[in-house]
Amino acid sequence: MGNVFNGVPNETSQDTKCPSCGGTLSFDPATGGLVCNFCGNHVELKTTVADRSAGYTLEDLQHNGGRRIQYGVKRIICGTCGGSFVAETSSISGLCPYCGSNSITESTETAGVLEPTGIVPFQIDKENAQAIFKQWISARRFAPMDITKNAQITDLVGVYVPYWVFDCDTYTPYSGKFGKTYGSGDDQYTKYHKSSGVCQMPVKNLTVMASARLEKDSFWKSVSKFNFDLTKTYDANLLSGFWSESYTVDGVSAWQTAMNRIYEMIRRRIKGIEDADVIARIDMTPQAGNIRAKYVLAPIWITSFDYHGTVYRVLVNGQTGDIVGTWPKSLKRFFMIFGLIVGGIFGTQFLIALLRTFMMWLSSLGK
Repeated sequence: MGNVFNGVPNETSQDTKCPSCGGTLSFDPATGGLVCNFCGNHVELKTTVADRSAGYTLEDLQHNGGRRIQYGVKRIICGTCGGSFVAETSSISGLCPYCGSNSITESTETAGVLEPTGIVPFQIDKENAQAIFKQWISARRFAPMDITKNAQITDLVGVYVPYWVFDCDTYTPYSGKFGKTYGSGDDQYTKYHKSSGVCQMPVKNLTVMASARLEKDSFWKSVSKFNFDLTKTYDANLLSGFWSESYTVDGVSAWQTAMNRIYEMIRRRIKGIEDADVIARIDMTPQAGNIRAKYVLAPIWITSFDYHGTVYRVLVNGQTGDIVGTWPKSLKRFFMIFGLIVGGIFGTQFLIALLRTFMMWLSSLGK
């Protein structure tokens, strides 16, 4: 059996080396270990599930506390799309993994970058991601019929996307006027009651995307659903062979976003407690305690393809295999399918009418 890495980040060397040939090792989602890019040697990697109580405190985030990245990496900024990444110094690509641009600048300066508290590792390997993509593209009904033949597909690139994941306990005294609706139509009415109480609600795995650019992109958000209960303790070896985007939304700003969402969650919980359909008035003072902010990296496969001069992008969730993408639409194929559907409907109606006429004719023969 090969060497065993104990899951402790290597902070002195820039890359993890193969014990057999000295080549660079990369994380292998298929085995959960490391594989040598040169000789194919597999190395076992022992990882642990992240402690749910781990994370940065609000004081850490407010006063620049917390552990900073120490190991050798390079900071990469894309001048075209604005992506900001951290990658190993031996990164195999000189192109931006998001837009494919070579307009990137590099820096070995990483001061001030918080170390992640956890990683959701890739569980879908490159081969399976390619199979998911091929099945997806072949199932696009309104895509041109020659798309699988003439689409020039780029290589899949694995990227870890940054998230803030918050846990806390909330305690909310409240008072208000709540309504329950009865009846329907003209007989519908709402009966109101006044009430007060305390809502205690734990919050777990409330996620806020830590990339200001991607946070506003519904395309990304639609495929960014992860099971953060499977987060592993941070280990730099899990990043080997992949890019990772740096957070551009700091923890304090992310907490402000989280608080707005928590406020609405508490409001809905109180509405349920009061068995209300409407809230006419509510006064509440939410308080949050035991706040833990976890900075977590989660996996996405990215690819794109060129079809007759236009580039389309596709994302595959590296944990679940969910896929979303853009593709060319063919009006010719749309009208072809539409015509078949319409023709089938009218054809069915014609057959029913013909059968009805035939049955009437048979009935007349028996008279």
